[in-house]
Amino acid sequence: MVAHLRAAPPSESSTPAGGRDALDLSGEAGGCVLLVGQAARPAVSEALLAEGFEPVRVEGMREALARLASSEALPRLVIIDAELPDGDGFSLCGLLRADAKAAHLPVLLVARHQEEFHRDLAAGVGADEYLVEPVDARDVAVLARLKAGRRGEEDVYDAHTGPLPLVHLVRALLSGVRSGRVILLEDTGSFTFRHGLVVDATFHGERGSLAFRRLLCFGAGGYTVTFGPELHRGTFSMDRAYLCEQVVPGLERFEALRVRGLPLAARLTVDFNRLARELPTLPEDVEQVVRLFDGRRTVRAMLLECRFPEALSYEAATRLFMLGVLVPAILVEERERARESAGPPRLFEPAPTPDSDDAS
Repeated sequence: MVAHLRAAPPSESSTPAGGRDALDLSGEAGGCVLLVGQAARPAVSEALLAEGFEPVRVEGMREALARLASSEALPRLVIIDAELPDGDGFSLCGLLRADAKAAHLPVLLVARHQEEFHRDLAAGVGADEYLVEPVDARDVAVLARLKAGRRGEEDVYDAHTGPLPLVHLVRALLSGVRSGRVILLEDTGSFTFRHGLVVDATFHGERGSLAFRRLLCFGAGGYTVTFGPELHRGTFSMDRAYLCEQVVPGLERFEALRVRGLPLAARLTVDFNRLARELPTLPEDVEQVVRLFDGRRTVRAMLLECRFPEALSYEAATRLFMLGVLVPAILVEERERARESAGPPRLFEPAPTPDSDDAS
């Protein structure tokens, strides 16, 4: 269920839930996040607490500047409402960028209403992101986790699919207006985002929307997020609504099968006798899945090669395995080895008879 910034009840606690060890993207876990203004406080505070951060809330510009000036330890992130009781968030962001002590702080600006000039104004004052309500508080927490992994003074961030899955990252990136690229470090894949849209992706030789879907299913390990202009022509266009409504349900089905279904590393082959018996009950296009199981491909390789959606192919393979149509390749290999060790069949040797036994 989507949690809007003003939809959840306020939380007055300032102690991080689950401890600081719940987050470790940049070598340091948790940390303080400064929330400035009214609209961003309740649901965002709870989402940050759940991710191991310590949200600290102040009312406006003067209180925020006083806290930053008096505190020895700076927050990991500052989230500012565009409208403040004693000024505006854009001006506060500009003041932070002009201060040597706070110039490097990641800043998210949250606006209650969309204004045409806000995007340019946010970029002009150096905001790291500009979001417009209604905003999913989980996306704000994800951006906080991402910003915690900043690489020095660069606009480059390191993260890992364990604590920060790609689908959560994409959803958060598409809630904002920045452009950039995400590159997997341990696999062959990347995707490009621009002004709230995913516009290109590559994964294992594929490019486009198919590559993006497979990257979300199979991409794992460390990755980097680099913000900056992405001007090359894209191959498709996907916004946050389409991602959440059309792509995420398939990813959830896929992940459920991954947890309780066939191991992706398993090698399966076809029991053709069983297939012949079950064929009348199977869909016609199941042949496109069956033919990919030759005893050498893993389930993962089959899913990457099949043109059906990954969750559908995975479900089909699981059903065929339960029916006995697909069997572990190692069982067939052991059966063949046992047959070979028994030697050739004795086709021409006469069977022994009682008379021959007496004669001997």
